[in-house]
Amino acid sequence: MAGSGVFVLSVVVVGAAGIIWGIVALVRRQQYIKRLRDRGWTFVNSPTFDAVGRLGNPPFGMGFRRKPDDQITGLTSSGRAFQVIEYDSEYWSGWVGMVTLSRRLPELWITGGQTQPRSGVEATVMQTPAHLGQGWQVGALDPAFATAVMTPQLCERLTAMAAGQPGVNLSIDADQLVVLDPPRKDVELLGPWLEQLATAAAAIDATALDQWIQPEQPPRLTFYHHPEWYWIGVDDSLLQVTPVTRSGHDHSTSEVIRGRDGDGPPFVAFTHHWKTTRTETSTDSEGRTHTRTVVENHSEPILGFQLPARMPWIQVARRGFGRGISFESEAFNDQFAVTAQDTKFAYDVIHPRQMEYLMANPPASFRIADDWAWFAPGTHSHGVIAHSADVLRGFLARIPRFVWRNLGLADSPYPPLDPAPTRSSS
Repeated sequence: MAGSGVFVLSVVVVGAAGIIWGIVALVRRQQYIKRLRDRGWTFVNSPTFDAVGRLGNPPFGMGFRRKPDDQITGLTSSGRAFQVIEYDSEYWSGWVGMVTLSRRLPELWITGGQTQPRSGVEATVMQTPAHLGQGWQVGALDPAFATAVMTPQLCERLTAMAAGQPGVNLSIDADQLVVLDPPRKDVELLGPWLEQLATAAAAIDATALDQWIQPEQPPRLTFYHHPEWYWIGVDDSLLQVTPVTRSGHDHSTSEVIRGRDGDGPPFVAFTHHWKTTRTETSTDSEGRTHTRTVVENHSEPILGFQLPARMPWIQVARRGFGRGISFESEAFNDQFAVTAQDTKFAYDVIHPRQMEYLMANPPASFRIADDWAWFAPGTHSHGVIAHSADVLRGFLARIPRFVWRNLGLADSPYPPLDPAPTRSSS
């Protein structure tokens, strides 16, 4: 009994400590919010996606799970709008601070100190300006733009920002100058930090960069280096027109994405969810029968590209146990199994150059049915969609002109592209 009493007392003590800690945390949070508001700043507990909708470079613009949280907004002493926000995705989680620039500009990446380049960034490493010194790295897609931006004035502002900080991870994202890991916990440090960031933005605004101004984009969630992709979220009408699993019940969609890359075919991609119900019967040791209902959850990725003409059914799959149509390349036959409604059509489409292309850039298995190409992507991810779009575009570009004419088109709708996509599909 004594042991039981000690256990109960321990539970009570732990529970009371938890309640006290929760009260202290709540009081501290309210005090923190009050200090923010005393500065004339605004605090939003649950901001909408609009808070980050115009941002498209990492850590934004990556993945499907994006969650903005606590948000601080206001103006610096020079009247420049700023935002400090907590952001979470499958690729990154933390706090981001930013101030507004006067123009929408191309992406630029600057890191210094104890910080690493951001995950997913595609940029060319540039020669670091002498004014920055050692320990800095600059990346950009346009070397001329990077050279124009990295003025001695901006380098001076960046050096000042790095003083006393473990590192600086800064980028230009359209009309925002974005920095990871602002000192948001201490309001007395956050204010001066934002003022320093504003001076860096002022240095960029003072530089002649009008030739690089980027066009305004629609106000929607975007994807890095895929400006024509856009987020829908839920669209259950797709269940009626896509090849989803029909069995089960409670069918629904999530993470619906639409878009296209360049002149490639438009796509739709989403996750399909459904449930199945089964009954299990068991007999206990006394011979009594028990029945229970088991509900199981299922999901599958769906990825389809709409084609400009109806085509005979053909499937290009990774080689498994079966063997499809035999082509002149044994290496291709060993890697792929092609089945088709029309064997001649298959030979017209899968010619030697097409076989070389597919072996060099192996796609997920796909089939063409009427005016859609449906992939078996395995996962619903940014990288898989991008890779499938690239490979399909190259596949369609290698279909001979006479095939397109036989399908009712005047010419091939997809001119050749160089260079060919890479193998990466992560």
